[in-house]
Amino acid sequence: MGSPASVPVQFEAYAADCRLHGLVDLGDRRLTDVLNASPELQLSDAQLEALDDGHVVEVPELEVGREELYAVVATGTRGDAARRVRTHTTRVAVELGVYHVEGHVHGTPASDPLYLALRRAAWVPLTDATISYRRGGEDARDEFETLLVNRTLASSFKELEVDGVAVPWEAARPGVPPAPRTVDLNGTLLDDAGI
Repeated sequence: MGSPASVPVQFEAYAADCRLHGLVDLGDRRLTDVLNASPELQLSDAQLEALDDGHVVEVPELEVGREELYAVVATGTRGDAARRVRTHTTRVAVELGVYHVEGHVHGTPASDPLYLALRRAAWVPLTDATISYRRGGEDARDEFETLLVNRTLASSFKELEVDGVAVPWEAARPGVPPAPRTVDLNGTLLDDAGI
């Protein structure tokens, strides 16, 4: 399952009809890298909690395909701090099957974070994230510092906030905020004019 010196980390994920919990051995890799590189994950001490009635099934060992996972809570190492770059963020809403996720997607100072999310590998990290869904017939909402979303299963990425820049020579004018940009199933970015 990995090198003998590695220690399994807690794993929490959201699938089409259940939440998954367990342990996963990442070795010395980041969870995002493992998810992007491996078609399936090996979990130990797994628990599957049904969304419809909360019924829990425990499985000592479970292999789960990454295409079955809509979102995964980021755990484990964050990678080499020396390789991190300064970023700016855009707040987005992501529709993932029965889940609605909101969080900040990150981009380099010279990039548009929304476009960058579409060019990334399948798993996109969102920070200050919330995931909303129905559990046992009631609304549920979980909050996480970082949540990885499976871009390939998303029906849309939608920008929630469009920050304008106020320049001193422009008169203040009442206005209607621009319509949020939305990414459709084909990955096309709709601008404010709907083009």
